[in-house]
Amino acid sequence: MGATEKVAKWIVETTYEDIPPDAIRVANESCFDLVGVILAGSTQKLGDIIRGYAGELGGTEEATILASGERTSALNAALVNGTMGHALDYDDFGGFGHPTVAIFPALLALGESIGATGRDLMEAYVVGCEVGLAVDYATHYHGQQMHRGFHSTAILGRLAAAAACAKLLKLDEAQTTMALGMAGSMAGGVIHNFGTMTKPLHAGMTCRDGVMAAQLAQRGFTAGDQILEHPVGFTATVIGDEHTDLDAAADKLGKPFRVQDALVIKKYPSCGGNHAMLDSVFGLMREHEFSHQDVADAEVVQSYASTVMLYEEPESDLKGKFSAKYNMAAALVDGKVGIDTFTDDRVAASDVQDMMERVSMRVQSKWERGGSEVSKGVPIRITLKDGRVIEHETPRGEILGSQVNPWGMENIAGKFRENAALVLSDDDRVDDAVRQWQDVTQVEDVGAAIRDTLVG
Repeated sequence: MGATEKVAKWIVETTYEDIPPDAIRVANESCFDLVGVILAGSTQKLGDIIRGYAGELGGTEEATILASGERTSALNAALVNGTMGHALDYDDFGGFGHPTVAIFPALLALGESIGATGRDLMEAYVVGCEVGLAVDYATHYHGQQMHRGFHSTAILGRLAAAAACAKLLKLDEAQTTMALGMAGSMAGGVIHNFGTMTKPLHAGMTCRDGVMAAQLAQRGFTAGDQILEHPVGFTATVIGDEHTDLDAAADKLGKPFRVQDALVIKKYPSCGGNHAMLDSVFGLMREHEFSHQDVADAEVVQSYASTVMLYEEPESDLKGKFSAKYNMAAALVDGKVGIDTFTDDRVAASDVQDMMERVSMRVQSKWERGGSEVSKGVPIRITLKDGRVIEHETPRGEILGSQVNPWGMENIAGKFRENAALVLSDDDRVDDAVRQWQDVTQVEDVGAAIRDTLVG
């Protein structure tokens, strides 16, 4: 039995009862969070474009586009909701990029089309996410391909989404193997498109392709049956690691589950590479009680030249999300970073531009600390006009929203309320949405819950 067959067998045989309660809890928090993020993302310009495109495509009315309530095919709904879910870069991250937006919109659309329950979705989500995490860990994906410019959400996310959709459709081992094979040929997405509408489109296409692969496999469509281990299969070709022990990775699926440790819920709607820095900035501002007017200069130190923080001097809202310099300046000037931080007008504002001139970026030498160890965080140093120099470093693994520094359901629900309020008509509608989706496992009919609570 090869690695692909082992993975397919694990997908088919793993049940909700096999999943640890902590994994269900963390998965539920992320999926609940994403529902609110999709609603907020629908208000962006790209939301209008992608909805209009889907409307022109038409299609059987199988699933609902969140916020607008338009009905379309499961494929189109997955595409639109996935794209809107990544529009703000406010969805969770960890493991293979942005796991939840690569999987859950596909499950929402497919689940609605087949009359699934929330418990069905949670089972499928964790199974799919575990497959993506296992391949990521086994192949050292980020070390292999992120530096070459491949977007992991769109690469590994295809396998994860296909695995999840296969589970939701209750495909057998042979069909699941075919779905994985198709997903391996669908993988694609490059980091050059970060800071444009195409980065969110990566997530939408990933969700659409997950649905497509599972539906085609259900109908008897064929693909290679060794997509993971074949010399010209997904791993060797797309990731390029010939030394990975894929059999061992397949054998270790669910031993232990990884979801409960991997996911990070975002506090700020920008690239996750900013979050350790932003936690430090706001912590220092609270502790030392200063404003941007007190700052002489600020320095951000990175342990490597980031492949995703592409823009030192961004000129647009989307590019601002991938600029540490802009995030630092906006945080100091406004004392917060939120959805309204990322508009073209705010990026161009004179107070933020003035602060950006006082922010410098530096890549840390691996010898800087007297050895080969480099920072595990993003050290920042702020010099105040009164001569004080204050510093802080938040380790990347300890940012607010990580599993070692959890945000808590009360705060996650607060974020959901703020996002949902951008679309839903009043507080009562928002309250209904929270009650319905705060515990996804209790949703009795996915389609009815979407139509009743997630349409503006």
